[in-house]
Amino acid sequence: MKNLRTIRIFLATIFFVATLALLIFGATVHPMAPVAKYVQVIPSALSATAGAALFWFVATFLFGRIYCSTVCPIGSMQDCAIWLRRKIGKRGEFRYKNPGKTRYHILIVYVALLVLLPGAAVAGLLLDPWHIMENIISLVNRDAVSGTWGELAFGTIGGMIAGGVSLILLSGFAYHRGRDFCTRICPLGSAMGASDGKTLLHIEINPDKCTVCGKCEDVCPAKCIKVVSRYVDNSRCVRCFDCLYECPEDAINYQVNKNLRFNTPLFRRRRKA
Repeated sequence: MKNLRTIRIFLATIFFVATLALLIFGATVHPMAPVAKYVQVIPSALSATAGAALFWFVATFLFGRIYCSTVCPIGSMQDCAIWLRRKIGKRGEFRYKNPGKTRYHILIVYVALLVLLPGAAVAGLLLDPWHIMENIISLVNRDAVSGTWGELAFGTIGGMIAGGVSLILLSGFAYHRGRDFCTRICPLGSAMGASDGKTLLHIEINPDKCTVCGKCEDVCPAKCIKVVSRYVDNSRCVRCFDCLYECPEDAINYQVNKNLRFNTPLFRRRRKA
């Protein structure tokens, strides 16, 4: 199970590097570079085939939000900020937070703007992960937004401003608050979490093995683990598998079935003194 984190990091690194190469140097930099865009949800949904969008729709119901931890460029960028936070020794502040309903309100407004007001396409350019990354890369290559912002009244300068603001806000937000953007703001993430965690595979805490050491909750960037209750909010879980890797008791699994939750501490393991 712990190898799942290694596989996830490997895939995320490949797609993130491919995304940077494509947006900075263009599609001719490598034959595989365009794949970084083809596998994205929104660009695929806007294309004639929509193959990747359909794939992620099915994959999310089977495996959960694996898109968020492997292919999403903004997710990988936030992971870099979280990695930096851990490298300088700032830990222990990622605790469970009630998700609230704001994420779904943002999703409804986002969809309404795109469907009812075609002129509000700028909403997609500001909140869709792929377009956010295009905006950020426009700071070093203006051509990255020539096909989007360049066609609007704002021009490419609008994309560059949006990119600079997004880079500062998202990096700082991720450094201090983990993946809050993914679980509370991103409309694509909210749509993927709309299954309410009822996916085929999900993260479960085994109450027989858990000693409530709190390490899983400390490292969870989505703040979706409440270790005292042995609870994981799988609708927000981005499948980073950091909790599986950190658990010293192997009490967390990525599985199909639900674990039995005992109501009395008599049947639960205690933390070692």
